[in-house]
Amino acid sequence: MKKLLSLPIFLIIILFISASCSENTEQLSSPSPNFNSTQLSKSTEVTKNVSGQSGRLGPIGKFFDRNEANVLFGGVINSLTISVADLNAALEKGKDYILIAVKDNQVVIRDEKRGFLSRERVGMGKDEIMYKFSKSMIQNLIQKQVKQSKSTVGTNALSTNATTASDLVTVEVRASVISLSYGDATLEMAIPCPPFCAD
Repeated sequence: MKKLLSLPIFLIIILFISASCSENTEQLSSPSPNFNSTQLSKSTEVTKNVSGQSGRLGPIGKFFDRNEANVLFGGVINSLTISVADLNAALEKGKDYILIAVKDNQVVIRDEKRGFLSRERVGMGKDEIMYKFSKSMIQNLIQKQVKQSKSTVGTNALSTNATTASDLVTVEVRASVISLSYGDATLEMAIPCPPFCAD
């Protein structure tokens, strides 16, 4: 049943991506009223940074602000956090794509063949859905916030709580997807595996 639900959701996501790509030129000339020019230039910058993705599928994932993610993908049902240091350690072991899931109240991070990339050792069956993101998109999510935090440090004094919160990436479980949020950005548009897994 989960596989049958995943396929229509994936097809809707693909249609949304296709529509976004075809409207990309129009967005650059006349941005939507929901986005300011700073957000548009940041989005363009991220796209340029990821264009060198070496994976066979190209970049997987797209950035949204939190409000837009809530409208497009529904509210957050459950969320867990992972430290930036632990996430970076897992990313260093991975290749082009990373699989992420939430199981037994833990964030599960695997490579494309479901090999362990993080310290957790939660068992994941072959039929349990994980979500595939490009490693480079996750790295861009982290780097984007780090750059933003560094520019803010000079003008504002950060409290201990703000510093601790900025070291955590939130893994959000939504109705039929998983998203990663860090700072003001949310990374979404992952590919569910199964049905779309490595060979």
